[in-house]
Amino acid sequence: MVSVSRSGLLALLADELDAARAQLDALGLALADDAELARRHLIELQALDHAGQRCAAIAVILRADDSHAATLDAPLESIAARLGR
Repeated sequence: MVSVSRSGLLALLADELDAARAQLDALGLALADDAELARRHLIELQALDHAGQRCAAIAVILRADDSHAATLDAPLESIAARLGR
């Protein structure tokens, strides 16, 4: 087994979150291509987009040199709210 530093592990996890976001984006786009489905499931499509945004925000935090500062700058209210911002 290969030993990975903490920063290396965080970078790998950030990469996985980027991959998850790409999959969510692709799924959302494929579903949105069906106008009737998109009309009926707009809330669910927005939830997919929000999940992707959360993945991206967390990936940025994991890659940051100063994770605390990156967390405070996180664009998502769910992260900021948990920190009392």
